[in-house]
Amino acid sequence: MSIESQFDASLVPTQQKKNLSRESLLDPSYLPKHEAVYRAFVLKKYFSVDWRRFCTNYVNPIFEFLNEEHLNALSDYLIQRSEALGASDDSPVSILEVGAGNGRLSHFLQEQLNLKFPGKANITATDSGKLGLESVFPVEKIDHEKALKKYKPKIVICSWMPNRVDFTESFRAAKSVNEYILIGEADGGCCGDDWLTWGISSSLGENRNGNKKVAPYIADGFVREKLEAISAYQICRSDEPGFYGKSVTISFKRNS
Repeated sequence: MSIESQFDASLVPTQQKKNLSRESLLDPSYLPKHEAVYRAFVLKKYFSVDWRRFCTNYVNPIFEFLNEEHLNALSDYLIQRSEALGASDDSPVSILEVGAGNGRLSHFLQEQLNLKFPGKANITATDSGKLGLESVFPVEKIDHEKALKKYKPKIVICSWMPNRVDFTESFRAAKSVNEYILIGEADGGCCGDDWLTWGISSSLGENRNGNKKVAPYIADGFVREKLEAISAYQICRSDEPGFYGKSVTISFKRNS
């Protein structure tokens, strides 16, 4: 009899089951289902202290709870976009992740692409290393501007851009980039810069001359779209168990 078949989950006390469920989420190689994340913290007494402590783990901080449904939806979108950009075996689409941290997002996305779209899209995970996060999967230590020049990607992904920091000006300036995808809090949240990244102004929408201010991404010829089918499965550190939705996935496409 195998070790797995000897384990009877029904014999584990309820509280211990919840602890086991939560601890498994700290395993970088484990990609849970959306429901598994929900069930690990669903009880009211875990709504605040336990959740915050779990997400701010110093060894393995969690910003986005990656899950199967979210990654399936995102990989399907990347396949659709890669096809539109002319992906082929001879000319695979280059996708660049910046600020990749431990590399989990790129790792699981590449697994999905290899299964559903083999040989036609390659993801490269990069990170500046400034936050000192441990790389679990392959991550090249290089800043985003150098990475853009080196890989000349058609699509850029950035998950949880640092607060009050903007990378997107560099994305738009890179001639190879047709689209960039931002994952995290938007429009006044803790990711990126309100104006430079999201086009959210606190000055009532007018510049000093009284003219209407134009968001940088619009001025640079990009169109913004919230990807609802992907965002629906997101759970992040600033959510509360059972009350999700603060993290979203937003696409910025270059006008053709």
